[in-house]
Amino acid sequence: MKLLARTAAALAAMAVLLTACNKDKDSGSIRFDRPALYLTAGHTASVGFALADVDSRTLSVTSKPAGWDNIEVNAAEKTLTVTAPAAVEDDTAASGSVVLSGTGNGGIVSATLFVGIAARKDLSACPANSYLANEKETEYVFDALHKGDGRTELATARLEIIWQTESGLVQYLHFDGGKGSFYIGADADDETRIKDGNALIGAYDARDNLLWSWHVWAADFDPEQHPLVLDGCTLMDRNLGARANGHETADEILASYGLYYQWGRKDPFIGPSSYNAASGGSSAAMYDGSGTSVSLKMTASDAATGTMDYATQHPLEFITAPDKDADWLQDGTAARWSAAEKSVDDPCPYGWRVAPATAFAGLTIQDDVTAEGTDYASQYGWNLGSGTAVSFFAGAGRRNWRDGAVVNIYDESLPARALEMQPWVGYYWTSDAEDALSSAFCFWYKADDARLGGIRNNRPMGRANGMQVRCVRDE
Repeated sequence: MKLLARTAAALAAMAVLLTACNKDKDSGSIRFDRPALYLTAGHTASVGFALADVDSRTLSVTSKPAGWDNIEVNAAEKTLTVTAPAAVEDDTAASGSVVLSGTGNGGIVSATLFVGIAARKDLSACPANSYLANEKETEYVFDALHKGDGRTELATARLEIIWQTESGLVQYLHFDGGKGSFYIGADADDETRIKDGNALIGAYDARDNLLWSWHVWAADFDPEQHPLVLDGCTLMDRNLGARANGHETADEILASYGLYYQWGRKDPFIGPSSYNAASGGSSAAMYDGSGTSVSLKMTASDAATGTMDYATQHPLEFITAPDKDADWLQDGTAARWSAAEKSVDDPCPYGWRVAPATAFAGLTIQDDVTAEGTDYASQYGWNLGSGTAVSFFAGAGRRNWRDGAVVNIYDESLPARALEMQPWVGYYWTSDAEDALSSAFCFWYKADDARLGGIRNNRPMGRANGMQVRCVRDE
């Protein structure tokens, strides 16, 4: 599987070939109907292509992966038929690029098709606003004509990557008129694991209006293999969007943070670039589908921006509030998350929903805070549990209601010196509403005495805060 993991630079170079020419813009073009073709070993499949000002008699395959010898061009029907190798051996590639070339009216033009021996996972029967991709070298298929509830129709005309945590994380995004598909490859450093990260895919209508978006959570994680059963509730053992769940290294702590959510919004916000962001830490990098850097925008809530429609159409905008107890949403009657059932704006994958406050009710600190030599200040979280069920909960702070900045201190009302002594706090939204506020589960570290670190469930919090989410099984 050596060719499956590619750098962003290599992907960009392949993209250039799609309409390459050697003279001028009127030299003609070749365009495949889809960017990639996935096959099982030894199987055959075809893809169509279109020509513009290209002599079909000159068409030929000018490049192909090693061992992919059975490739045929049908110029009359404008199809390319590919047969995958029966087995991947030392002299055979698992994937690569097929280049179809021909003579245009200004010179040679080419188009590139990715071909690979890859699995296919159809998620269209499991609609949600978040799709967990946990199998490497796989084509994922989803319903692109309905919202995450699987019922509300969308007039989707095209799909686009709004943001992703690494350029090239989501590859070969395609819309066939009904379903969307994308490919996630293997990790460049460990080909036994999936390339992990987070992304947001948007559905646009014919006028380029954003209609809906879906979170892609790529992680080497199967929630069915790591259930966390607490007082009758089954929780995921990590935060929504997290790539890990632990605190052995600085990288693992940051990977365990996951994503941040304003209460009631389905679309996530990126976390900080460094795990120890006390106040105002910079955001982690994000890129669009072309590899261009994108960033969050802070937008004040008003009658126009403080609506569910506006939030849906602007997933890169953090909607701020005028005070700590204010809501980002102006219409208080709008339906959002629910403690009773999974809502249309629930951000969790299929079969899961935002945990209610009751799911956190029995948690206590499981760490031995009396043990000497343990540096809890740098742990950035507690091992919390109930009975024999224990999980690490990252103290990732929150995005502040005021300006969307990452804040990871216990209480912003404390004196300045005390702020320096409180290195981390954890805030987790629950699906429970508390009048004008919403219920949060929180915990904190006390710098001068770890034994004074605490837990509080059902803490009322202003809904404009961006905080972590743990998903509970939707039973």
